[in-house]
Amino acid sequence: MLNRGMKAGLLQAKPYLVREEGERFQSLGVLVSVKASTEQTGGGFNLFDVICPIDFATPLHIHYAEDVAVFVIEGAIKCFWGDEKERAGIGSLFFQPRGTPHGFRVEGDGPARILYMTVPAGFDQLVLQGVSSTRNLKLTAVARHKIEILGPLPE
Repeated sequence: MLNRGMKAGLLQAKPYLVREEGERFQSLGVLVSVKASTEQTGGGFNLFDVICPIDFATPLHIHYAEDVAVFVIEGAIKCFWGDEKERAGIGSLFFQPRGTPHGFRVEGDGPARILYMTVPAGFDQLVLQGVSSTRNLKLTAVARHKIEILGPLPE
């Protein structure tokens, strides 16, 4: 199954190496560096290096087209899924299969740095749009990317 924005001709990936941190840009309220785009992985996955500011929180949302994995490199986040919540510190992996309501909030006195992976690829198309507001995110996510925004995270 291909996500919207993926092309059938992209199914054969070629090896590549990313040696540098890469240019960061603002998207969805965080600083992002794309490590693996849809084109680079032949539609297999997307990988982002993300710096989330203090007090950053995603909305509670559901991805219907991809699974999501979040690996904490620096700082800490509180992860929410269904009725559950857990703190995730450095070295923690938070996995959310598609169809699971989830989100996270940065905890502590500093920002959090995470690796954010989606399988299959296609989520990079939303990230690259640089959506700036929750209202615009909701409209774009629902209309084009099979993501449902449920509202703010619980306390």
